[in-house]
Amino acid sequence: MAKPVYQHQDKLGQDLNVDDCVAFPDNNNMHIGKITKLTPKMLTINKVGGQWTWTARKYPFDLIRLDSEAVTLYLLKN
Repeated sequence: MAKPVYQHQDKLGQDLNVDDCVAFPDNNNMHIGKITKLTPKMLTINKVGGQWTWTARKYPFDLIRLDSEAVTLYLLKN
């Protein structure tokens, strides 16, 4: 039996897939992360950049998918 493919959309209506870079809130901060897993309701995200890395579970409507050269530069730098 094949695994079901879940389809989620971010706050702007863009499709979210595994390995997409997203911006997401945590407390009063904004972080950049990479989607590692899709579940029926939530997404698992690994935070990138900074001294500490951690995993967060967020609803898709809390995220914004990022596509730009600035994000690529940020990921390479950190």
